Amino acid sequence: MGNNGKESVIRRGNSALARRSETMERFITPVADIYETADAFVVKLDMPGATKDSISVGVEPGNLTAKGVVGEYHGQNSDLLLGEIGRRSYYREFNLTEGIDHKDVEAEFEDGVLTIRLPKSEKMRTKEIPIK
Repeated sequence: MGNNGKESVIRRGNSALARRSETMERFITPVADIYETADAFVVKLDMPGATKDSISVGVEPGNLTAKGVVGEYHGQNSDLLLGEIGRRSYYREFNLTEGIDHKDVEAEFEDGVLTIRLPKSEKMRTKEIPIK
């Protein structure tokens, strides 16, 4: 097999990889702050450019997921001269303890920050003991 055969195999391999990467969705992992209050855990995720309608939050026993999408900024009736921002997707997943009250989870999105409040179950809440 001469050089032409090797070049052909390499070219085919590279183009196959290029086609595959175009079809795979890439996610950005949003940075997070997590803090605890007396009655809940609070997760804050930074998702600039996303909108309230493009975000989804899922909670199931042992797992929390947050997804968001940033669409195209330019309008359909415009000519894009430079396109560096583009479409992107956010994805973050967390393991949860058994002490989360799944039915009362709340989520809010404001100024590019997703805030998820995970209430503690009764057995996880701090009990204040009165001093006699």
